[in-house]
Amino acid sequence: VQFGEYNEECEAILKNAPKADIISVYEETLAYLTTEAGKRMPCEQTPRYLYVSDEILATMPEAIMISMVRDPRAVLASQKNKWKRYGIARDRMPLFWAIRAWINYHPVTMSLMWASASRQARKLQKHPRNVVVKYEDLLTNTEHELHRICDLAGVPFEKSMEEVALIGSSTASDRPDEFGVDASRINAWQEGSLSCAELSICERVLRTELKYWGYEEISKPLSSYQYVFFFLSFLVKSSVALLINLGRFKSLAETIRRRVLT
Repeated sequence: VQFGEYNEECEAILKNAPKADIISVYEETLAYLTTEAGKRMPCEQTPRYLYVSDEILATMPEAIMISMVRDPRAVLASQKNKWKRYGIARDRMPLFWAIRAWINYHPVTMSLMWASASRQARKLQKHPRNVVVKYEDLLTNTEHELHRICDLAGVPFEKSMEEVALIGSSTASDRPDEFGVDASRINAWQEGSLSCAELSICERVLRTELKYWGYEEISKPLSSYQYVFFFLSFLVKSSVALLINLGRFKSLAETIRRRVLT
């Protein structure tokens, strides 16, 4: 099924959908792709779905959600270096994507977005069809966390679930022929990926959320001049980021509300 292209596969999906509404068509599309891949359970790993989790859980009664929480400083380091996937990824990203990833990053922007996602994950903790998993726990106590996920999904745990390809890092080359869980990635952000100023900004914006999830602050306060510099750079870079991403949003105001202000 090619995005933007209507073909026989699309026609079959529409024909088999029980109703002519977007939810039914989406569910049938997932079922079709799952069958084509020889699998039994459809999975979707689009991070921004977190912001419409209430709608998903309300309209899809058989759906479950896994909310992943990761140290925000590690997230900033990953987003800061995401553009480097252009050179180190097994499947090289288009150059424009790399440029966009570089422009999109700013410690203030990423921290505000992480705060919004964290607040949403905290609300989801109370939902019976959601499980919140800390990234660090998944890497250090893998089998236990996978059992939690499997119990919610109603599927048996298999040891092979731990054998994942070592790909997708923003700072390390893909190792598609190696499998397992690389716990060394937990503290990779402490190896110089972030400046002292970036750490300070992140921890100042996220003080409440860091405390809630049990992450300790390690940064030193910035000078007034440094805060002014980062504030001005935030205004400039966020404005450019908005311009190059306008085509990706149906409603810019709604996207900002969901992903930053919620």
